[in-house]
Amino acid sequence: MRRLVFAGLLLAVYGYGAPCYAFKWNAETLRTHWLELLLGFSGTVAIHELGHIGVATATGTNFEFEGLSIVYPDPDLSDSDRLRLASAGFQTQWLTAEIAFRTLGRRDPPPRARHIAAGAVLGHLGITLIYMTLLKHHDDGDVEGMAAATGLSNSQVALALAVPATLDAYRLFAGRVPGWVPKASIASKGLGVTAIWTF
Repeated sequence: MRRLVFAGLLLAVYGYGAPCYAFKWNAETLRTHWLELLLGFSGTVAIHELGHIGVATATGTNFEFEGLSIVYPDPDLSDSDRLRLASAGFQTQWLTAEIAFRTLGRRDPPPRARHIAAGAVLGHLGITLIYMTLLKHHDDGDVEGMAAATGLSNSQVALALAVPATLDAYRLFAGRVPGWVPKASIASKGLGVTAIWTF
């Protein structure tokens, strides 16, 4: 029951999303604001990894670092625990992206905050793209862990991760987007979090 309540709370947090009006991309912006973009991007990468550590710590699961990977040496983890741990980075980056979209959706956000927020969304998109391609079959990768826990194929897990990322790319780059796009993105993330925590 606690898991269901927790999942409902997370869904409620995701359900209060904001539309985004496009960040104006051009070569000048990239040249003059690369530091802010890099800060937002690297912040999302760090938050992704901290999500794994946070869920492991909260659930009392031992973890270790193997190179750049966080691994869980306990062979007796349940499938539901394995799913929560493997997906924790995506859950935190989804939340980070929604916070960034709130900044981008404000009428006149401070320029520096706007560029950092755009970098954070780019970090979310970049992480997802890497896991959908280069790390899709990595033994210690998140996609592999989620697939092993759920019985889905790595391709099915990657496709599920592609849905919110594709919608978020549209939110970031497309100019004024229809209202259903942020709602669909938020719903896909909320449903994902609910499925993970009720599995």
